[in-house]
Amino acid sequence: MSGDAGSSPAAVGAFPRVERDAAGAGFFDAAARGELLLRRAGDGRLLGPQDDAEARTGSADLAPVVASGRATLVSWAVVHQAPLPWLAGAVPYVCAVVELAEGPWLTVRLVDADPGALAAGQPLRVRFVPSGPPDGPGETLPVFAPA
Repeated sequence: MSGDAGSSPAAVGAFPRVERDAAGAGFFDAAARGELLLRRAGDGRLLGPQDDAEARTGSADLAPVVASGRATLVSWAVVHQAPLPWLAGAVPYVCAVVELAEGPWLTVRLVDADPGALAAGQPLRVRFVPSGPPDGPGETLPVFAPA
């Protein structure tokens, strides 16, 4: 799914610099292209991008799948006090659990959303934003916004 790559960091809040490791390379390459990458287990079930093995069998034979980018809001919290020092520039922000149209649930940041207007079941769409300061950006990150 190609998402909006065009939200400015000022519009969505600060995102600390995120750097890839070998395990996340494919995910971050896809995000840079505006795609949210999931993984398909051998039995056909779709898993979240964080899953590196199928829980039932332990198999690490997972195939990459591009998600549609559509999701539904399950739950959320407005964070007013940074839980870690490196998130101080981001508060307040909305942390949410979303259910992707394909099934997996993800914990994500919501952007461009009025916390008082959020409702369980609300449709959302993926967007992609850069992490880190403008003079040294990190990886592109998926976030979600009201559809």
